[in-house]
Amino acid sequence: MKFSKLAAAAAGVGIALSATVAGLASPAMASSTCSTWKSHDGTTGYGKCTGGNTRFSVHRVKVVCVDPHGSKWNVYGKWVSTRKGETSKAVCATDHGYSGTGVLSIKIETDEPV
Repeated sequence: MKFSKLAAAAAGVGIALSATVAGLASPAMASSTCSTWKSHDGTTGYGKCTGGNTRFSVHRVKVVCVDPHGSKWNVYGKWVSTRKGETSKAVCATDHGYSGTGVLSIKIETDEPV
């Protein structure tokens, strides 16, 4: 009889503790606002996010590049601070568009630790 009451009390404390930890983890999942753009010559993609509740909130830009023959490849920018609103950039070509290589699409990857 005492064992079942002790087990029930321990389970209740465990559930309460889990709820408290989950409640504390929620603010770290702060929403961030992100935007993407490409350079005027279309050879570089940029991504910038603002927000993030922790100093460990980071993001990077992922650019899909394409050449005149239709070949595609991914280029990733550096991981940068979301909280500081830093910009990540990825370069497809350094010839200012003369080769016809440029940005096909841009996405943002984020890492928001809990």
